[in-house]
Formats: sequence, C-alpha cells, structure tokens
Amino acid sequence: MAFEGPQSGDIRATLAISQSESQVGSSRTLTLPGGRRISVPVRAGIRNGEEIRLKGQGEPVWSGGPVGDLILTISIAPSEQYGNQTNFIDDPSSPTDFIPASSLPPPAPTPNYNQYGQYGSSSPNYPPAGPGGSYPNYPDQAQAQEPLYLYQNQAQYAEPSQNAGYPQAGQQIPQQYTSPPPPKRRRMSSTVIILLIVIVLFLLGGSGLIYYVGVYQPQKIHADATATVNVQITGTAQANAQATANVLATSQAQANATATSQASATAVASATATALQAILSQATSGNPTLNDPLSAPSSNKWDQLSASNSTQSGSCAYTGGAYHSSMPTKGFFQPCYARNPTFSNFAYQVQMNITQGDEGVILFRADTANSKFFLFRISQSGAYDLYLYVDNQGTHAKSLLSNSASPFKKGLNQPNTVTVVARGGSIYFYINGQYLDGVSNSTLSSGKIGVFGESNTNSTDVAFSNAKVWQL
Repeated sequence: MAFEGPQSGDIRATLAISQSESQVGSSRTLTLPGGRRISVPVRAGIRNGEEIRLKGQGEPVWSGGPVGDLILTISIAPSEQYGNQTNFIDDPSSPTDFIPASSLPPPAPTPNYNQYGQYGSSSPNYPPAGPGGSYPNYPDQAQAQEPLYLYQNQAQYAEPSQNAGYPQAGQQIPQQYTSPPPPKRRRMSSTVIILLIVIVLFLLGGSGLIYYVGVYQPQKIHADATATVNVQITGTAQANAQATANVLATSQAQANATATSQASATAVASATATALQAILSQATSGNPTLNDPLSAPSSNKWDQLSASNSTQSGSCAYTGGAYHSSMPTKGFFQPCYARNPTFSNFAYQVQMNITQGDEGVILFRADTANSKFFLFRISQSGAYDLYLYVDNQGTHAKSLLSNSASPFKKGLNQPNTVTVVARGGSIYFYINGQYLDGVSNSTLSSGKIGVFGESNTNSTDVAFSNAKVWQL
C-alpha cells in the first residue's frame, strides 16, 4: 500500500536506526507532542528513506476536528560512522533519537493488487480477478528520550564545513598587521534608554508572573491539597481510633486495607487474562469441523497455482509435506484459499513457518469475488498487523491492529501456531496458545479462510501445516 500525501494535522519526523535494526527489525517507544507515548514496530528489512505511517497519531486539524497521522521517515546510519558517534547506543530498547525532517522524499505509489494472476490484464492498476493472484503490500505501521518534531516545510540544517577557518594544504597565508582603530565613544540616545527601561520593567514583571504561576501558585495548591489530605487522614484516624480505641490497631487496619486493595487489583488483572485464555480453551475444546494436515490435496480444495500462471510469479503448492505460499515479487503477497468451506463464527488455527524472506500468515471471512477480507500479518521479527480490505485497492485497506508479538518465535524456520477466534464482531488472536491482541469489527460476518506469503523486501516462502477450524 502506498502512503497518501501529507494532510493537515500530520506530524512528520525522521527515525534514526542502526544497520542491525534495519536488518532484523526492532520496536521503538516514542513520546509525541502533549506527552502521548506509543510503541512503533520497525519491521525487518526496512529501507533507508522508507516511511512508517501511524493512522490517527498526529494532531487535530482544529479543536475537536479529525486527527492527522504520524509519518516517520527511516534514516539508517552507515556502519562506518559508528566508531565516531560516541553517543550512539545500538540497542532497540534505548531512547529513540529523531533527526529533523527537513526534506522528505514523496511517498512511493502503491501498486493495486491482482486478485488472481493467471488471466492477465493490460490495465496497469488492476488486472481482472481469477483463482489465484497477488496483492500489493500495504503500509507498514511502526521508542524513549524526548523526540524533536519538525514539520515538512521547515528549512534543513546545514552542517558547517569541517575546513572552515583553516588553510588548505599548500596554501600560504600572507601576514598582515593592521593597527587597531581608536575606539569611538558613543552616547545612548534618550529613546534607547527609555526602551531599555521598558524592557527591564517588562522582564521584571514577566519574572514575577512566571514565579507566581510556576512556583508560588503550584506550591500553594500543593500545600492546600496536602492540608486537606492531612485533615481527611486525621479525621479517618480519629474515627478508627474511636472505634478501636487503639492507634496501632488502626494503622494495622489501614495497612490491611491497602494490601486488600492491591490484591483486588491483581485479582482483576489475573481474572481478565484467565478469561481471555478461557475463550481459546472453550473455542478449541470440541472436534474441529475442518482438520487438514495440508500435506496433500484434500476435499477442502486449497488453491493450487503455479508461478507461470501468476502475473507476479506467486504460487500456491504442496511441497515437502506442507502447503506453501510463495511470492518472489517485492511489494506483493500471494493469497491461497480453501475453496469449499465458508465460516461465520469460528476458531481458525494453522501452523506457519517462514522458510525464506519476510512475512505472511492468515486470511479469514474472505469474500473473494468482491476482494473483501480480514488479513492478519506477522513478520519473522514478530511485528504484526491486522487489515480490513474493502475492495481491490490496497490504499483503501483499513488498519485495525499493529504491535509486536512477544510469544512469537522470531527468525526463519521457526514453527509458530496462529489462532483467530471470531464470534460476531469480537475477534481475538493467539500465538502459540498465548493471548496476543483483540479487536471489535463486524464489517465482514462470514467467508472463506486462507493463508498467504508476502515479499516486503525479499523473495518469500511460507510453509503451512495442520489447519483446523472449530465452528462456534
């Protein structure tokens, strides 16, 4: 997906990362204007100059109006400069430095995806749909000292020449001796004197106002609040003393009450986590309606597409006892659907293994005829996204989730089990049996299931096995 042009309310900045972070991926925590903090995942293989757009993380166009986007341009530091940057910390968890975004390149146009490639088309935007094809990549969604934000129209800072003020090799500098001119005594005009007096008075008045607003008033408010709290505490202590006739017992009772409150909060958090895990356990407790090892063709009729029949050379095929989705063309993904069953409320589970390249995972509630589906993507670095496709234009896809998965086994040739539980508009995601994230969206209520592999920067192949579906 290509990024749209900057809108009013957008925030543009440059995110500096190291070579290693650009290769294996990272996650950064940013502090936005107003003190807002967000986590930005940096996917593996990101390129210098590439943009990360975070929807709705900019500033409002006007008070109460629509909110713009946060647009980060990636700046990858050359490896040979590391030795000279004494303050550089090559650690994804360290505070993120920003470089002022003085002149950013325009966003690259996003290719419109081809739903099924073997039929071909002369249209540069959208070849006609067929039984297998290639979709375009969509925008990557993307850490904590105070960042510096500059808008796009701000002038770029020019570094001074390293040789300024120094003679070049072989250059002779003539020696000149000039006697200093005699000092000239000037008298201040009355206008300048009056202006200086006004400035001094203004500074004194401003200092008094700053002291009152910034020091005296906050201290007074704090003192009043402290006195109020002290009165309340004293009143509570006296009431407890009257009830128990023992100050020590009252203090112990208050300590017990605090411990009980903390225990209650912990119990609520634990109950929430337990409830989310119970959703997975309950949804997968019975016998699955679909149970396919994906080692060979079955009655579920998963797509079989050769690279020669795809306009982007993508393929869906059984190889080596697993079902593979492959995409060699950068900026596209290859969907592979099970053609027979459709599901409404269900738990869909499959094991994925990125054998080469970048990312992939599952499609569900897919209306293939109208190019509508939910797409859940996860890269080998653990960064994940959820998109809702509403038509055949990748730029129209809506981002629903974006974060980094801690239970995910990172890297190539690592088996990971991905499960989605969809009941009505409630959708929950699990990685290797652990709750990951959830969203509420009822745009699509039923449809087909599928898998896909995506080439973001490298030719990609993802192997899938043990697909299961439980109807709820």
